[in-house]
Amino acid sequence: SAAVRFRRYQGTERTEVGPGLGRYRTDMAENDDVIGDDPLIDGMSLSVRLRYDFAVSDASRLLRAARRIYQDLNPRASADEAEAMVTCAADALFVVLEHAGLFGESVDKRLAGYRDAGLEVGGFLAQVVPNEPRPLSVATRGDCFRTEDVFALPADTSGD
Repeated sequence: SAAVRFRRYQGTERTEVGPGLGRYRTDMAENDDVIGDDPLIDGMSLSVRLRYDFAVSDASRLLRAARRIYQDLNPRASADEAEAMVTCAADALFVVLEHAGLFGESVDKRLAGYRDAGLEVGGFLAQVVPNEPRPLSVATRGDCFRTEDVFALPADTSGD
């Protein structure tokens, strides 16, 4: 099982991250729980929450690249259409992520192929959050000690 397991070893937690992936030390709250090790049951609902954080190093270059990628994904699209369709950070990021195979029509088709194996695709939701105040670390296991919900949206500071 690729479940994440928390176990206590001489006052320090070690997290097993699935077969062959080893263990590393963490300072998690005291428990001996196994997270993600629930038995499969007919009719159960499963949700996967993924988070990727990105830093934009060159906005104009990213926008140009995203528009080219849009045309790659939509071969009949003109440069003018790509410019009209990819106008902001969210547009650029969604085009890049679709091209990278993280979501989109091709992913939906591949996931639908698991229906005969007993897995039906439910809904899909993606949201771009600009200016995340506490982005995830690029360092391996750099976020192991974070105690806040890394999936919680930042507080609205706009004053509305």
